[in-house]
Amino acid sequence: MVSYKGVGRLGELLGGLATARSWRSRLAQHTVFLFWPEVVGEEIAAVSRPEVIRDAVLWVRVADPVWTQQLQFEKNVMLTAINQRLQPAEQLAAIRFRLDPGLEREQEELAGERLEAQEAAARTAGSRRDVSPDPAKEAEFVRMIGGIKDAEARANLLRLWRKAQRAGG
Repeated sequence: MVSYKGVGRLGELLGGLATARSWRSRLAQHTVFLFWPEVVGEEIAAVSRPEVIRDAVLWVRVADPVWTQQLQFEKNVMLTAINQRLQPAEQLAAIRFRLDPGLEREQEELAGERLEAQEAAARTAGSRRDVSPDPAKEAEFVRMIGGIKDAEARANLLRLWRKAQRAGG
C-alpha cells in the first residue's frame, strides 16, 4: 500500500516557496486573462488576446495593425479598468501590444470549433436527459482555453468541461 504521509509536508513546502517567490501575486495578476473580454469589450476581445505578464507589464497579441494603433490610444483606460479589479500589490504597470496576424486565424478556427461543438450538442441533445451547460459559462471557459495552440487539446478540454458541467461539477 502507498503511504501519503509526505504529501502534507510537500504542500507546505510548495506553499512556502510560492509565497517566498511572489508566485501568489503573479498568479493573481493573471486573472486578467479570465476577465479580459469584460474589461475591454467583445469587439476588442475579438481581435486581441492577453499573452503574458512580465515584470508587471501585460503583453497583448493583436490581430491587425489598425487595431494595434487604436489600442495604443486606449491603453491607459484599459490599464485603469484592469487595475481596478486587482489588489494594489498585484496591479500592472503597463500594457504593450504585439502585432500577430496569426491570431485572427486562431480565432476563426476556435469559432469553427465552437460551431461544430454546438451542432454536435444539438444533434445529441434529444438523446440526453441532462441539461446543457450555461452558454455564458461555456463562452468564458472557451476564452480561457483559447491560448492553447493545439486545437485537439482545446476540443478535448471543452468536451471534458461540458461533461463535468452536466455531471454537476
